[in-house]
Amino acid sequence: MLKKALLVSAAAFLAYRLNAKGHTRPLEGENSIAELKSIRINDTDIWATIRGQDKNNPVLLCVTGGPCGTEIPLIEMYEKELEKHFTIVHYDQRGAGKSFSFFKDYSDLTYEDHVNDLIALSEYLCTYLNKEKIYLLGHSYGTFLATVAASRRPDLYEAYVGIGQMSDVARAESYSLESCIEAAKEKGNTKDAEYLESIREKVKNGETICPRNYVRKYGFAEHEKSNAVAQLVKSIVFGPEYNIMDGIKFFYSAAKHAMPLAMQCVKDPLPELVKEIKVPTYFLLGKYDGMTNTKAAREYFDELNATEGKQFIIFDNSAHSPQVEENEKFVEWMSNDLLDKNKTL
Repeated sequence: MLKKALLVSAAAFLAYRLNAKGHTRPLEGENSIAELKSIRINDTDIWATIRGQDKNNPVLLCVTGGPCGTEIPLIEMYEKELEKHFTIVHYDQRGAGKSFSFFKDYSDLTYEDHVNDLIALSEYLCTYLNKEKIYLLGHSYGTFLATVAASRRPDLYEAYVGIGQMSDVARAESYSLESCIEAAKEKGNTKDAEYLESIREKVKNGETICPRNYVRKYGFAEHEKSNAVAQLVKSIVFGPEYNIMDGIKFFYSAAKHAMPLAMQCVKDPLPELVKEIKVPTYFLLGKYDGMTNTKAAREYFDELNATEGKQFIIFDNSAHSPQVEENEKFVEWMSNDLLDKNKTL
């Protein structure tokens, strides 16, 4: 009887969570804001969270990676302290997560669509939150979009922050492949090393990327083991912003559209698309990042003409996500160094 009761309860819970109406937890304070909303831009519906303890604070627009990634369910992993200093916006890009629809065709989706949506969303936020400019933060694939947007519309942004900054993808993937081969040899994993060496030319020529299962296996996605994937699944099943259907849409869209979008970035190297940015520019890289590759990001940083100043910051105990792996250091830099240095950089 107990087993049957538990199964019935679990089934009822999953049925409820399948299409439960999303919300985001409220914040204390008379001038706080905590919204989960659909925003109509460029003839599509973009879902976003807008959260902060004081609407007078600067606005920080976060552009997630992937492609087709989401950070909306992961807000509580690293955002709580930042909400004291910024009004923070996360959004699911066109064709991803909550912004995906099974009734639309995304077969011709391009990074240009995502850049145009990002610019339109930035314009909306300036009006909606009564700001002349906002801060722009990209992570991974989000840095590709944000770098292009910042170069095209510097009038919208106080500064640009790139975490896990993308660069020349083919070059970056070659560097990461070599790191994985070296790590495999050091650990005596001969089969791994042989396989990775067999795809060296394809990676070098931009025909494919360094396999992510090996990047993760050898510590170049997360420097130390993290519960990010487990936390994502937990947040989809139990969290307030996503329901289970949103999670299904997220995993489906990522599986179907992430690789084509990634290969577009391989074919259009960022250093060729953006040679100059006219806003203060900061690259934040984990020392061990092999997802976008710190060495390649440094090369791009050195080439980039940032007319309002630039800075390259290394997080020594992180790989691809220092905002999570070294959260305290990240929050301190964002809430103190960024706001102060941006005045004098």
